[in-house]
Amino acid sequence: MRVLIYNQKGGVGKTTTAINLSAALAVEGHETTVVDLDPQMHLTAAIGGSDQAGTGTAADWISGKPVQPRKVTGSPGLSLVPGSADALAGKVGEAQFQHPNGGWTIVDAPPGWSEALGQIASLSDLVICPLEPDFLGLNGLNQLLRRMSEVGFDRDRLRVLIARYSNRLAVHREVRGKLIDRFGSDTVLPVVIRSSVRLAEAPGLGQTIFEYAPKSTGASDYAQLARTLISQRSLARSQGRPRT
Repeated sequence: MRVLIYNQKGGVGKTTTAINLSAALAVEGHETTVVDLDPQMHLTAAIGGSDQAGTGTAADWISGKPVQPRKVTGSPGLSLVPGSADALAGKVGEAQFQHPNGGWTIVDAPPGWSEALGQIASLSDLVICPLEPDFLGLNGLNQLLRRMSEVGFDRDRLRVLIARYSNRLAVHREVRGKLIDRFGSDTVLPVVIRSSVRLAEAPGLGQTIFEYAPKSTGASDYAQLARTLISQRSLARSQGRPRT
């Protein structure tokens, strides 16, 4: 299962989602590799400590060269392809996108858009778009949909993940309702990622939320997200849908 985490807008929780969704899938018993394509390499800085050194970077991975992902300390079943400043500079090869053990490949993308990202989106089974539920978030989603239309991306593979959500804020409730009304419950994921200080603190200690605060709302939300995606994948397989 190949999942691209993407939003053209920065600061919406893409890297937080890539780290903790990957960790949640590993907790559920699924071999998972997370790939850091952002030239800022925040994901690599957050969980780059490893039990096993590994070989290669995201630049090698994206071009199809052999890569041995690092085993992430404290997260059995989770591996990392570390970032590289020039990861998106070359051509995209398809071979690396399929997890070798039939598991999950989660790709953390930078903000902005490029031809390479368009190719990656077209090769992905799902594109998850995290966004904060405000009106700037709605505008960013509209831009993303235009970009995806340009590369012929099947909107059925898009999932919107509402992040940094607070039910106390009327604007969050209103925007969430507008998203569901416009795109439907199949596209807007039923799980929301609630605002959580623990989610912000964990990367500074080189940990996922499941190591740092396993009983927090952040851990609960990402665990539920992983179970939702696993369930959707199983349903798609049972219905014979080829891409998942």
